[in-house]
Amino acid sequence: MKGFGVVILIIFFILSLAGNFYLFQLWQKASTNRIGGLREKYPLLSARALNPNNSSDLGVNFLPLREAIHQQVDPYSKSFAVYFEYLPTGTTIGINEDSNFTAESLLKVPVVMAYFHKKEQLGITEDPTVAIAPKELNSKFGSLYKKGTGYKINLSDAVKFALQKSDNTASLILADQITENDFQFVYDGLDIPETTDKNTPIITAQEYASILKALYFGSVLSNEDSEYILQLLTHTDYNSLLPGGVPKGIPVAHKIGLVNNQIYQDCGIVYVPGRPYALCMVSKSNFKTAQQRMHTISKMVYGYVAKLTN
Repeated sequence: MKGFGVVILIIFFILSLAGNFYLFQLWQKASTNRIGGLREKYPLLSARALNPNNSSDLGVNFLPLREAIHQQVDPYSKSFAVYFEYLPTGTTIGINEDSNFTAESLLKVPVVMAYFHKKEQLGITEDPTVAIAPKELNSKFGSLYKKGTGYKINLSDAVKFALQKSDNTASLILADQITENDFQFVYDGLDIPETTDKNTPIITAQEYASILKALYFGSVLSNEDSEYILQLLTHTDYNSLLPGGVPKGIPVAHKIGLVNNQIYQDCGIVYVPGRPYALCMVSKSNFKTAQQRMHTISKMVYGYVAKLTN
């Protein structure tokens, strides 16, 4: 009888293992389906934003790319800054990445983020329509100012003008809809210092990458709002700098900046399938030189990362 009891225990143990394995397979399938559904809904967000338990990061040797970028950029001296970050692992490459430059149009993204934060806090689902105030008209960049004082615009359209057309008037309209606390909440979430030079905001290439990364990782706004902003940034009107080195069909969520036709900036996330990376570049030069420099670096980085997927 004792031997029979042992056999029963062994059979029970085997059945228990089989049952647990079957349940694990069901759970794994359900989890995969859930993550797959989220990936379809939020294609521009990090896998970690969709699944905090994700640990599928890949180790990659970036030493050859680092050497190639240095060989190309070092002759530019202090007139060029570049910051690269491979998002699956956080590996970085930087040259003059901590040099300060005027933020200008790049700050339109945090302003839009602050507006969305306010909506989230107040539970606002419908964007209101407002009339343009005289102080909001700005002809420095964009054409919305031509509509004049009193022109009525829905704030959802103002968001699109600010991000996709880099329109100054649209950005000022949105800035008037948020409080200092809204903007401070976003800036605190970005974990970058508020630095100014004669009351003009300044930022580094590395710091600006953190703004786009906050959207990518969904760390400041909801997944829905983070995805929406990134989607808008993949359809901007100005694609002659960073995106010029990336093949058509590869999404690039990016934002340009321009300072007195002397400093050109472009910072974005390039969505190589399974291998997304952030790339921020600043060129103190004329447009033609900036374009040539950024095309070269962008093409070099894309080519290196894209080969990793083969």
